Amino acid sequence: MKDFYHRYALPFIIMIVSSLLVRLIRTYIHGAFSTELVAIVIALCLFCFGLSLNIKKRSRYESWLKKVLLSFVLLFFVCWDLGYVVFPAIKSIFDFFGINGFVVYMVYIYCGWAFFD
Repeated sequence: MKDFYHRYALPFIIMIVSSLLVRLIRTYIHGAFSTELVAIVIALCLFCFGLSLNIKKRSRYESWLKKVLLSFVLLFFVCWDLGYVVFPAIKSIFDFFGINGFVVYMVYIYCGWAFFD
């Protein structure tokens, strides 16, 4: 269970918390330094996300089902990012959690890491 937490849950938690943090900063902090603060928070969140992926050395496993599922998730987010796929219900959920921009980039990083793990 601890291995599951370090491998999958911690990176996912960092993605959710960082998206909410950036959304709160963009909503409630205005002024001359708000753009710089958002850029610094985004950089720190991406750095923490990268660190969470390398907490523990992992062995490589061959699992074709996981690779197929990750390929579909990656394809969905690429099509979503390009604007080819838009579902209003999912869009409202993504907007509420602030899932756009750097969070989508973290999903790309996560999919790449999990694909080759």
